[in-house]
Amino acid sequence: MPEALLSELPPGAEAALEAAMEGGPGDGLPLVPPTRRAVDAMLGAVQEGPRHALGIMAPAMEEVTVGDAAVCAVAAGCKPSYFPVVLAALEAVMEPEFNFLAIQATTELASPLVIVHGPIAERLGVHSGSGCLGPGFRANAAIGRAVRLAAVRLGMAVPGETDMATFGHGGKFSACFAEAVCGWEPLHATRGFRAEQSAVTVVGADAPVNVNDYASGSAESVLRMIAGTMAYPGSNNAQGGGEVLLVISPQHLGLLVSGGMDRMDVQRALFEGARVPMKRFSPEIAERVRGRRPGLFTDAEPDAVPVADGPASILIAVAGGPGSHTLFFPTYGETRAVTKPVRG
Repeated sequence: MPEALLSELPPGAEAALEAAMEGGPGDGLPLVPPTRRAVDAMLGAVQEGPRHALGIMAPAMEEVTVGDAAVCAVAAGCKPSYFPVVLAALEAVMEPEFNFLAIQATTELASPLVIVHGPIAERLGVHSGSGCLGPGFRANAAIGRAVRLAAVRLGMAVPGETDMATFGHGGKFSACFAEAVCGWEPLHATRGFRAEQSAVTVVGADAPVNVNDYASGSAESVLRMIAGTMAYPGSNNAQGGGEVLLVISPQHLGLLVSGGMDRMDVQRALFEGARVPMKRFSPEIAERVRGRRPGLFTDAEPDAVPVADGPASILIAVAGGPGSHTLFFPTYGETRAVTKPVRG
C-alpha cells in the first residue's frame, strides 16, 4: 500500500464509519458519517430549508425533504457545492413521467443516469472527457452515488426485496457525467432551457452498449454502425418503444459534422436505420411486441420495428475523450427523461 494512503483516525472514527454502514440500507460501499456539522454545511449551499419537500420517493412512497437529501449527499461523499445538482436530479426522478416506481422495482437493470449541463459542470469539475463514466472524478462519482443512495435509503429500493433487478450493473452504484461543449446545441437546450443555463437531465438507462467503429470515414458509415448496434431484439425499446440515449464521442461527432449533419439529421437517420426485423424475434416475443406496440400494426405487419417512438425520442449527448466510440443506452422503455434547472 502506498505510504501516502496510511493515516491514523481519531478515536471513535472507525466506529462512526461502521455505524453509518449499519444505520439502514445502503449501496454496500463505506459511507461518510453524516455529522450534524457536515449536513448543515450541505444545507448551506441551497436556499430551501431542511423541511422543504422535494417529492415522493418510490417504492416507499414517502416524502423526501431537502434535509433527507443532505444526509444522503454527505454519506455519498459530496461537497456542499454539489448539492444543488443532487437536488435537481432527485426532483427529476420523482416526476411522474420518469416512472421511478417501475424503475426501482423492475427485474430490469435500469437506473438513473445523470447528465450535467451548462457552466455548473465546469465549476464543479463534473468530467465530460476521457473516462467520464468511469472512476477517477469525485464530482461525477459522488453526485451519481448520492442520487442512487437516496433511491436505496429513502426510497427503500432494497435488492431482492423491493428492487427486483435480476442482475443490476455498475450504474446502480453511480452514473453521472457532464455534457461536453461542442459545435452542436446542447441537449438541455433542445428541451426548453437556455444553452448557458445550468441543468441536469436524468435518464432511466440500462447498461451501455459500446459502438466500436475505427474504420468509418464518413457520416453515413458511422451512422450505419450505430444504428446496427441499437437494433438488437433483446432491449426493452425494441420490444416496447420509448426513448433511448446516445452518447457520441468527439471523434464520431467530427464525422457527422463533416458530413453536414446536425442533431435532427442524426435523429431522423437513426430512427429510420435502427429497426429490428420482425423475423429476428421468436414467435412468442413477436406476439409480445404486437401487444406492446399496437400502433405499429394497425394497417399491416411491418417488416421491422423502430427502436424508439420517433426521431425526437433518440436523445443525444456528446461526451468522452479521443477514440472512435459511441455509447448506446437502452432504457427501461416506459420512462421519459426529465430535465431540471440547477438552483442558483
